[in-house]
Amino acid sequence: MEKEAYFYSGGVRLYGVFTIPEFFLDKSRKAPVVIMSHGYGASADEFGDFKFLAQKLQEAGMASFRFNNRGCGKSDYPLGRMLCSTEWKDDLISAVYFVSSFPGIDGSKIGLFGESMGGANVIHAGALENISKCIVSLSAISDGYNFIKGNWIRNKSEAQFEEFLKVINEDQKREAVYGKSNLIKMSEVTAYPARYLDLIETLHSTVEGNEFTYYVEMASVASIFQLKPIEFVSKISPKPLLLMAGAKDKAVLWEENSKLLFEKAKEIKEFKLFENGDHGLLAEPTKTEAVRMIIDWFKKYL
Repeated sequence: MEKEAYFYSGGVRLYGVFTIPEFFLDKSRKAPVVIMSHGYGASADEFGDFKFLAQKLQEAGMASFRFNNRGCGKSDYPLGRMLCSTEWKDDLISAVYFVSSFPGIDGSKIGLFGESMGGANVIHAGALENISKCIVSLSAISDGYNFIKGNWIRNKSEAQFEEFLKVINEDQKREAVYGKSNLIKMSEVTAYPARYLDLIETLHSTVEGNEFTYYVEMASVASIFQLKPIEFVSKISPKPLLLMAGAKDKAVLWEENSKLLFEKAKEIKEFKLFENGDHGLLAEPTKTEAVRMIIDWFKKYL
């Protein structure tokens, strides 16, 4: 069973979807729940990946709640204004409080799940709220500034990155004076290798409506620079933390991100590196094993 729901974060109305096990219908018992945090420019369904995971969680007797952060999907907020170091963290914490009070949900059994920027978000928010019980983070970014800078230097040049910083700084001045940040293509921000940039263009041309955010505010880029889950991951303990990454991921390199997060995290923790995995671990060839591990983690700790 799926049920649409709306909640508020910072006064902004956000959209989400519950997927609820069948036993919820007769109210025989309350369901544990997993809240999902999507990636940068994506939306609640994460191009179908989150909907698939929600179905598998439902089959395992767990509810789930996937929602749009501010600036994405159906959120009542300017599309492309994605302040992931501040507002996204607040959105997830608001979702935790909302879900904990929802009828039929066991508020003492809430897990957090996120992928990519969402993987960073569950670490950041999970360290600051004391309601959720465990966390699963896929392909997470450890430090937003180093993430952007690393891609620019690897795939462009350090000189070009310095010029890019000047553009961002000028936009921050403009926003301070006029209250408006300029838009930029996501592909011009991330400086990914060519195959990931091609994927961005494919999504732009094939995904309907606002399910994918192609133009982002430069203020969103400045917010990425301030995102530093590496400074919060040690505060998650004693919540069990499962980190997963792909060895073939050239967008968010595991050695510079998940590995560092795992090293700094305290117990209880586990790290799984998929040798054949890319950035999106909920796709083949890693989909089956990744989903199994995710469900096992939430079964064990919720």
